[in-house]
Amino acid sequence: MLLFAALLSYPCALFAHPASGIVVDAQGRVYFLYNGLVRIESSGQLSTLDPNTGGHWLALANGTLPAGSLGPYKKVLADGNTLLYGDGAPLAISTDGNLYYGSNGSPAESFPAGALAVAMMTADGRRIRFSPALQDKLAQFGDGVTALALGPDGLYVATWKGFFKIRQDGSFANMVYPVVVDDCDRDPADHNPANSSSPFFRGIAVDSAGNVYLAATSCHRVFKIAPSGKISVILRSDRPWTPTGIAVSGQDIYVLEYTNANGPRTEGWYPRVRRISKNGVQTLITVSPSSGPTR
Repeated sequence: MLLFAALLSYPCALFAHPASGIVVDAQGRVYFLYNGLVRIESSGQLSTLDPNTGGHWLALANGTLPAGSLGPYKKVLADGNTLLYGDGAPLAISTDGNLYYGSNGSPAESFPAGALAVAMMTADGRRIRFSPALQDKLAQFGDGVTALALGPDGLYVATWKGFFKIRQDGSFANMVYPVVVDDCDRDPADHNPANSSSPFFRGIAVDSAGNVYLAATSCHRVFKIAPSGKISVILRSDRPWTPTGIAVSGQDIYVLEYTNANGPRTEGWYPRVRRISKNGVQTLITVSPSSGPTR
């Protein structure tokens, strides 16, 4: 059985991989997850904002948050920013206070975290299933939610093999499934040959022009999909590095990479952050076991 099929019943299967959370605030400060929540300072060094050693997914709130419990997500305040992170499932927060997250899709269990569907925690604290059509389509494909991002015109949902764009009313606006990958340095998740056909899109971001960016962890690539459907490679990561998360700020693309991200922690998980701009690719910070954080 493919790992992503097992994921549908056991969302914690994703926890066997390093973090994918990365966001950029309005001041251009980069936050990501590495042994907790960290930030790249102007000096080029890391500062730890929250030393909790857990956490895979991260979101930046640009407005209000839902009332009541935030489920598996922890809230951190930092210099006027509100960030949520946790192990539960991918998440995204809209400016009107709605929180979207991966769920097992069960109303009887109040939509706990998972990968079978997307749930929405409304601004008044209610939990509802967002887009039953998406849940049906994921079940049809035997796939699961791996990343979420809010774009200017809807919610973007990444999976092991493709992505979906969902309108605010829960209807499909677009889907590219499967994403046909011509340039893939195949490195199957968990070193399982059964996963060799899955790019494993652990990160997704959308810019103001509607371009979609996908961090294909099992391909060591970042792909750009234009509104026309054209697919191009904008970053090739040499092993052992591979992209796990992605964020957009203006015209710049920020990529979180980890070493050995498709293997167990014993192989060594260390992050670096790179920025793709009109001036090319720049490494902002690298963490290694010997040198510690460096520019």
